[in-house]
Amino acid sequence: MDRIRGIVMLLAAAAAIWKGWQIHRGETAILAYGLGALALSLGVWHLTRKAPHPRV
Repeated sequence: MDRIRGIVMLLAAAAAIWKGWQIHRGETAILAYGLGALALSLGVWHLTRKAPHPRV
């Protein structure tokens, strides 16, 4: 499940950065770039973290 979340977050990051590039100016573009950076970091985190140990 973490791999799927990671891939979805990377796609969301790409979409947010693309929208920021299209807007190109103003507060909305900065917000889009910030959300893109956040989604990128969360996507990488989901893809690189270790699987939790099963409960016994």
